[in-house]
Amino acid sequence: MIDNVFFKNRTIRWIILFAFFTIIGLLQFSIIMTEKLASRHPIPWQHPFINEMTGAYTVLLLLPLLFRFFRKFPMNRKNLLSHIPLYVLASMVFGSCHTGLMWLSRILIYKFVDEGTYDYGRMDYRLLMEYHHQIITFWVVFGIVSLIRYVQRNQEEKLRLVRLEEALTKARLQALQMQLHPHFLFNTLNMISSTMYENVKAADKMIANLSDLLRLTLNSKGAEEYTLEKELDVLDLYIEIMKARFGDKLVISMEIDKETRSAKVPGFILQPLVENSIKYGMESLKEVEIRIVSRREDGRLVLTVWDNGPGIQGNPEEVMSGGVGLSNTVERLEKLYGDNHRFIMENVSNEGFKVEINIPFHN
Repeated sequence: MIDNVFFKNRTIRWIILFAFFTIIGLLQFSIIMTEKLASRHPIPWQHPFINEMTGAYTVLLLLPLLFRFFRKFPMNRKNLLSHIPLYVLASMVFGSCHTGLMWLSRILIYKFVDEGTYDYGRMDYRLLMEYHHQIITFWVVFGIVSLIRYVQRNQEEKLRLVRLEEALTKARLQALQMQLHPHFLFNTLNMISSTMYENVKAADKMIANLSDLLRLTLNSKGAEEYTLEKELDVLDLYIEIMKARFGDKLVISMEIDKETRSAKVPGFILQPLVENSIKYGMESLKEVEIRIVSRREDGRLVLTVWDNGPGIQGNPEEVMSGGVGLSNTVERLEKLYGDNHRFIMENVSNEGFKVEINIPFHN
């Protein structure tokens, strides 16, 4: 916020500075007038008002030169000793310029508003007297500029770290996708190879579907998310490959809420879950039933893959570490959504296994 106001938006910056120095001038004017009233020596308000407002606004006129000086000759711990004399000299130049501007502006304004001739007194003593205020102003401005510069650098460093973290996360996601696709491909080619000796026609159909599936996934290369509609297209091709292999032993149904089809999901998020259900179900069942459900719930997308398989036999962490598909899915969800997601695996009654993914709903 400070960075945006003082360094990027020039109009807002100068409006704020003008308002600030106006308040300073009015406060000084109020102090003088109330002091005179308190001491029972009231005076006309015109002269104190002109004097204090010109004092404030002439500082404002000199601020661009101060800002430029502080930027060109920044002072820090390394150059402290060498820069202090330079800064003292700069404060004296600033003080002289400020006193000169106040004197000149008051002469002109007094004459313009017909308040007589302005008398600043002896200029040598006036320069010294005003410098006591001006050196404080000089160092206060230096402190504010240094604070703003520190905040700006801190924000830039945080932004740099965020961008670096985003780049690392993206690289990790790409690595996970690269890990997942060969895993899927090798498993599928293995299945096609074993089917070829049993049913050449089925193997031929599996190869054609695999070709379409690879073409679809390659077209989405680099995309971390795409629509659920596209994810279901990929899944349909994979299911066709599996049905060609297992025939009637594999029964898959889908209950997809219409409004969820446009929601963004991580690419290739459902295939590993379906593959896991088929793998463990075919080991012990005559018929594997899988139901895939999507729904929108409280502004979130809920994806569920349920099967009638044996479920988890043992520690869920061991199940996770036992295969690339599930562990890869969990890690990608963590990289994309952090704590803003849920991944639940659980056995259901009457035997069966359910995986639920809960992520933010967005198009």
